[in-house]
Amino acid sequence: MRAWLFLALLGLGLGLAQPRIVGVEDLRAVLGNPKVFIIDVRTPQEFAQGHVQGAVNWPLQEIERWWSKVPKDREVYIYCNTQNRSGAAVQYLMSRGYQNLRMVHGGIQAWMARRYPLAR
Repeated sequence: MRAWLFLALLGLGLGLAQPRIVGVEDLRAVLGNPKVFIIDVRTPQEFAQGHVQGAVNWPLQEIERWWSKVPKDREVYIYCNTQNRSGAAVQYLMSRGYQNLRMVHGGIQAWMARRYPLAR
């Protein structure tokens, strides 16, 4: 009975907010838009090797320090190397009420595969 109840409750999760997953093309299209805020959750060393123009470097391991600074009145794009850390950051922020989040599928690796420019 408990297993059935657990599965039923799990199914109710369909109504929960889900992060919007976007491609690097979508991120590139919004560069320079003042209504957009871009967060790179990689380490400072990774960020220094190249990042998306206009991104701030707020490492995932420091999320408890910076999460409350994330603007709620702008679309927030979050990326990492692929999408593991950005996925964790998005889930963390969603658990704190953020809904304006975009997780960039493929992260900086997909960005570089498209030969999009890197800022240093």
